[in-house]
Amino acid sequence: MPYANLSVTLTPAEITTLNDAITAIRTVLDGKTVNLTPEERSQLYKMRNNRLSLAEIALDQANSNPNLVPSYISLTEAQRDMAYYKQLRTYISILQSLLETLDDTQKAVGSEVLKFCLPYYQSVKQAAQLAVPGTTILYEELNQFFDLPPRPEEDTE
Repeated sequence: MPYANLSVTLTPAEITTLNDAITAIRTVLDGKTVNLTPEERSQLYKMRNNRLSLAEIALDQANSNPNLVPSYISLTEAQRDMAYYKQLRTYISILQSLLETLDDTQKAVGSEVLKFCLPYYQSVKQAAQLAVPGTTILYEELNQFFDLPPRPEEDTE
């Protein structure tokens, strides 16, 4: 695998740079984002590709035919919302890609750590079985993660 034995770490300066960048993003977005509850999220209209086309066409038509826009809705506000939607979409795509890369990297290095843990556990287990002084407590501390009940057999019916 291309990430096998990935051997890097972030320097204190890099951590500061990342934290500053995240703070800057949060500062720019302060007051410009919302937090939805799961119920609110489920009740919203979802703008996907097909509906994005609908929105673009409807806004273009409304702009060309302002006499057809009901007085109780705001074309100006809808146009502002559409512009913001498109701005956010750009950054969401960039950040999702970055988040996927970070998540994949964390999984890869986590896997590397766990590849160390199993042989280490086996070594401690063997040392405890051979009564090497001080290893019983080490074994017991690690064994809680390995001494799991057997998985139930799959239902064949």
